[in-house]
Amino acid sequence: MLQEQIKTLENIVDKEIDGYKNIEKLYVDKKEILIKGKSTELFDVDAKIVDTFKSISNYSEMRKNISKSMNMPTFSLTDIINNIKQQDAQAAENLEKKRDEVKELSQKIFELEKVNLELLKHGMHVTNKTLEIIIKGLKPITEEYNKNGKNITKDQLEMSSIIEEA
Repeated sequence: MLQEQIKTLENIVDKEIDGYKNIEKLYVDKKEILIKGKSTELFDVDAKIVDTFKSISNYSEMRKNISKSMNMPTFSLTDIINNIKQQDAQAAENLEKKRDEVKELSQKIFELEKVNLELLKHGMHVTNKTLEIIIKGLKPITEEYNKNGKNITKDQLEMSSIIEEA
C-alpha cells in the first residue's frame, strides 16, 4: 500500500515538474513577445500560463490528498521525504531529486518573471513618451480652434475669396 502511494506521489510530482517546465518555456516565449512588441500574442501566452498554473495547483491538491492518506500532517515535499526516508530510502532519494528540480525550475521562472516585468515597464515607459510627443505635437493645432471648430487665432473677419477679389 505504501509503495503504491509513493509511486502515485512520484507521478504527481513528475506532472508538476512538467507543468513548471511548460511555464518556463511560456515565460521565455513571453519575453520574446515583449521584446518584439507583439501585444496581441501576449494575451494568448498569459492565458496559457494561467491554465498551466491551475493544473499545477490541481496536482498540488492531489499531492496534499495523498500525503493525508499516508498519515502525514503536511504535503510539502521536504516533509514527505523526511517521513518516508526510514521506510523507503530509494523513494526518498528520488523525491529529493524531484524536489531539487522543482526548486531550480521555480528559481528560473522567478528570474524570467523579473525580466518580463522590467520589459513591461520599459514598454509602458516608451508608450507614454510616444503619447506625450503626439499630444505635444497636437496641442498647438488644437489651441487655434474653439469648441465649435472655428479658428480663433485670426483677428479679422473671415472673407471668402470671392469677396476679397472684388
